[in-house]
Amino acid sequence: MNLKYEYLLPIGSVVKVKNVEQWQMVIGVLQRGAAIPERTFDYVAVPYPEGLYDMRLNIGFDHNDIEKVIFRGYEDNDRKAFLILLEAMSRKKEREKHAD
Repeated sequence: MNLKYEYLLPIGSVVKVKNVEQWQMVIGVLQRGAAIPERTFDYVAVPYPEGLYDMRLNIGFDHNDIEKVIFRGYEDNDRKAFLILLEAMSRKKEREKHAD
């Protein structure tokens, strides 16, 4: 089954983001930016290997901003269920938008 959000990397993934020197570890997906609350990013990440030590260092970025995947995070049936839930929520939102 192909899902709309199947492209999203799992949390724990470590990536090289374009124009960012330090590798980043994904800690969330489809998150709103703190600095730009009306914008939803594919990912929110913290510097690797330090992790979360200063909230101001978290960054939001989209999948097309990834230059290289260094490590792909853990995937299991819970993650698959999460992607299915995201798909259902996205379809519901689209239906509601078209109903207006």
